[in-house]
Amino acid sequence: MQFKYTVKLLCEIAGVKRKAYCNFRDKPIKKEDPIEKIIIQIYNKSKGIFGYRRIGNELRNVFKIVVNHKKIQRIMQENNLRSRIRRKKNKIHDDKQFKENILNRNFEATKPGEKIATDITCIPYRNSKLYLCVALDLFNNEPVSWEYSKNPDSKLTVKTIEKLSKKIDIKNTIIHSDQGVQYTSKEYSSYLKSLGAVQSMSRRGNCWDNAKIESFFSHYKTESINLYKKRIKSFEDIKEITEDYIKFYINDRTQRNLGGVPPRLYKQIFSFN
Repeated sequence: MQFKYTVKLLCEIAGVKRKAYCNFRDKPIKKEDPIEKIIIQIYNKSKGIFGYRRIGNELRNVFKIVVNHKKIQRIMQENNLRSRIRRKKNKIHDDKQFKENILNRNFEATKPGEKIATDITCIPYRNSKLYLCVALDLFNNEPVSWEYSKNPDSKLTVKTIEKLSKKIDIKNTIIHSDQGVQYTSKEYSSYLKSLGAVQSMSRRGNCWDNAKIESFFSHYKTESINLYKKRIKSFEDIKEITEDYIKFYINDRTQRNLGGVPPRLYKQIFSFN
């Protein structure tokens, strides 16, 4: 049978690409799939509430049929079946306190307590985890205060700063951190403000903006935690190892960028006791 009009002309009139039409025309006739009927049946019975996971459970538990979740998703998509249950949205915390990167990778300090870098690291042991928060003085890379917790929350960061404020006057001190939830919390920001400290934050996802404290944690884990993994069985073990290492780091561990002397001696050389 000959058509009066060419396929090309008809496609142009319909606004359809000729290749798309040919693909549609040559598409093999879809074979009837009994599982498709069951999936539609389950979906309608649930009044559109079930998504592919629940439909998969129903197939397995009621119909004794095991179907790959990708096949269920494909069949649902082909039949425009979507769960009517609203997806949970991530909560947006309007009270997050994001601050400017005042430090801006200028890690040089002219006196103790002028610039402090702080961060949290995780130490896994057995079936648990412990979190260590450290405040590092950028004048001589000395850990000035540190605190432990089983929860990496703002209480941990506030407690670390509280211990820091009892050792040195942090009024006008730049205290730099990343944008972790512990540091963007209203509780932490308000506490720094009450002490007269200046809060600074790294840019999002940029670890180099807080390189000094990252370097400290790297040495800490390599030179202590990783060496005593078999010995670590409890919180007390981690605390003992950490306290010993920090004492060694401050008093005995020489640093090239401090002229080959440890942090405590560097401070003494410059008459800052």
